Amino acid sequence: MKIFQAIIIILIWAIPIFSIRKTYKKMDNEEKQDVKDELKNPSFLLFVFTCIGFQLFITGNISGNKIMQHIGAGLVFSGFVSGCVGAFRQRNFKKGIGSMLAGGIGAVIYFI
Repeated sequence: MKIFQAIIIILIWAIPIFSIRKTYKKMDNEEKQDVKDELKNPSFLLFVFTCIGFQLFITGNISGNKIMQHIGAGLVFSGFVSGCVGAFRQRNFKKGIGSMLAGGIGAVIYFI
């Protein structure tokens, strides 16, 4: 069973990394520059932290590591909060309220 868990954890981290790398190599120079500019955007970084948090959460669940699971849940929750704030700043109230509800429901489910 431990080998199966290790394979799943490797796939959780390897598939996104290699697919992003492959996609980046296929881009032309203008698209690569757009990606570099987008990576400097703080709201995009919060989205990346949310994705990494979700991966940490799943990895913690699979491996049984509670600290990793809690760190991942915290990153996901902070991503929802920052998404909510960003949506309210852009005057997109429905998206902000939806993000707030999703983050709140997820936090309640996690802590129960």
